[in-house]
Amino acid sequence: MKKIFALFFVLAIGLAIFSACEKDDICPDDTLTTPYLKVGFYDFSNQDANKAVPSLRIIGIDSTGFRDTLNTFIDRSSQTAVDIPLKTSENSSQFLIIYNSRDNEETGEELGNIDTLKFNYTRQERFISRGCGYATSFTDLVTILNPAYTNDTIQNPGEWINAIFDQDENLEHQDTIHVKIYH
Repeated sequence: MKKIFALFFVLAIGLAIFSACEKDDICPDDTLTTPYLKVGFYDFSNQDANKAVPSLRIIGIDSTGFRDTLNTFIDRSSQTAVDIPLKTSENSSQFLIIYNSRDNEETGEELGNIDTLKFNYTRQERFISRGCGYATSFTDLVTILNPAYTNDTIQNPGEWINAIFDQDENLEHQDTIHVKIYH
């Protein structure tokens, strides 16, 4: 009788321990978290046709002036579309978009054709799950080309971007182009 009671006791303790376990908090790959801004490059003279930007480099600029090259695509490669991460702690992000990027061999200075893009947006955090945590939604997207040259009488002398079209002001889908850049 003692053996049956001991076996029953061990089974009851084992059942209590294993039933208290929770499944792993892992965020599935297909869960939409904070989206990237998807930018596509198009031919200005044939606006339905993709047009690659040769030797493209994109550099993010933070509010202190610190600059960092994006790592969402191969730096200085020919691209027809890129994913750009927006700041989740501020309502704007600014980037240098460099056409035909290359360095001066002597000084290391950037010689490519540089335009600046500023993205203004509204952000809202939302809770997804314990495994995924929080994600930020971006809405009301507005793109400004060369914000230092906002006066119509002063033009950026090296401007390679001809036009910008904010196709989707709310970044909800990761598989569509949000901003079209014509060059």
